[in-house]
Amino acid sequence: MMIRKISVCFLCCFVLALSGCLKEKQTNVDEKTALAPVEQPNKVLDYLALSAHFLINQQQSDGFFKYEYDFITGNYTHWDNVIHQTRAGYTLMQYYTFLVRNNIDSQLAAIVLSSATKALRGYAAASVVHNSMPGKLVSFYYNKNGLSSPERQKNSSAHKIQRLEAEIAATAFAFITEISYWSFTSDTTFTEAREQWKTALLYHARQALKTPIQQNPFMPYIWQAFAVYTQIDLSDKEINQILPQIDAYFLNSPRYMKNVEDYTWDMIAANQRFQTTQQLSFANFVARQTTKILENMYAQHDTTINSCSLSLGLVEASFVLTGKSGDYTRIEQTALGRSQLEYYSSLKYTILPNQAWIALGPGRTLHSQDFKRFAGASIFGMHMPRTNINLIETCLLTGMRFSNEDIKELKQKTGKE
Repeated sequence: MMIRKISVCFLCCFVLALSGCLKEKQTNVDEKTALAPVEQPNKVLDYLALSAHFLINQQQSDGFFKYEYDFITGNYTHWDNVIHQTRAGYTLMQYYTFLVRNNIDSQLAAIVLSSATKALRGYAAASVVHNSMPGKLVSFYYNKNGLSSPERQKNSSAHKIQRLEAEIAATAFAFITEISYWSFTSDTTFTEAREQWKTALLYHARQALKTPIQQNPFMPYIWQAFAVYTQIDLSDKEINQILPQIDAYFLNSPRYMKNVEDYTWDMIAANQRFQTTQQLSFANFVARQTTKILENMYAQHDTTINSCSLSLGLVEASFVLTGKSGDYTRIEQTALGRSQLEYYSSLKYTILPNQAWIALGPGRTLHSQDFKRFAGASIFGMHMPRTNINLIETCLLTGMRFSNEDIKELKQKTGKE
C-alpha cells in the first residue's frame, strides 16, 4: 500500500548538527554476525538499515539480545523483557521479508535471516511446559531483575500472573516469527516448536475468552498471531474456529487503553484481520479507538520523546480506514498525517554514525564516546538518554511503512519493477 510522499525538510537541522564524516567500527557481540554500521543516513531506507545493523550486533550467543543501555551511567541496565526479546526476532523477520519483496540488498537480507534463525533457535531452547498447561511458552523472568525485592516477591501470586502473561505474549511473537520464517524458507527446523507454541496459545486464548478483556493484556498478540497464521495456512480448523470469537471479543466491547502499546498492537491485529475479511466492523473499531487515542491520550505532538510506537499504531489504523468515506476519511487523514509527524520527528532520536553527543534540552548536552558504539539505536527522548531493543523494533516496523517513496526511487534507478 502506497503512503503519500512526505517532506523531510525539518530533519535537516538535526542531521547537519549530528553528522560526521568518519565511519566508526561497532562493538561486536558475535563476530560471525556482527556488522559495520552503514553510512550516514539521509533516506528512510538508510535509517532502517542502520537500525537493523545495530539490533543484529546486539544479539548474543543464545539468540537473545542485549536489552537496555543507559548513557548516563555508561552501563547496560538490569532490566529485560521477554516480550521485547521475541519481538526482536519478529521485527527482523519482518525486515527480511521487506528486503526480499522489494529486491533490496540481498547480502543484508541473508544476514538478517541468519539473525532471525538464531533468535528462533534461542526461543525454541527457552520454551518450557507450564505446570499442567498444554504446549510450551518462551520463558524467563519478566523484567527478571527489576523487582525491588526479587527474593521476597518472585513467588507472589501477582508476579506469577504477570510472568505468565508476558510469556504468552512473547510466545505469540515467536510463533509469528516462525510461521513467517517457514513461509519464506520452507525450512521445517522449528515445526515442533511452532506446534507447541500454537497449542499453548490456543489454550490460553480459550481461557481468556471466558473472562473480561481487561484481564488479559496478552490477547492482542494472540489475535495478531492467529490472524497471520490463517493467511499462511487456511486449513487449520482450530484457529479458523477461534478467530471469529477473538474478533468479537475485541470488537464488541473495546478495552480501555492504558497506554500507547495497547492501542498500537490492537491496530496491528485489527488491520491484519481486516485485510483478510474486509469487514466494516474492523473499520468501526479502528475509527473509535483512534479517535479516543488522539482526542484523549495524545492530543498534542510532543517533540521531546520518541513516538515511533504511536506512529506505528496510527499508520496501521490508516490502512484500515483508507478508501472509505465520510468520518472514516477524516479520521484516516488525521491518523496518517499525525503518524508521519510522529515518525519523522522521532528520527532525531536515532543515534547516527560518529555521533558523540545528544541534546538534553536548551543549553544542555550529554557528551559520550559510547554513542559511537550505538549507531542505529533509538533513545527514549530528550530527557531520557537510554536505549532498548523495544524502541529499535518499533522504529524499524514503522519505517518500513514509510519507505515507499524510497523504494520507488530505487526501482527507477535500477530498472526493477
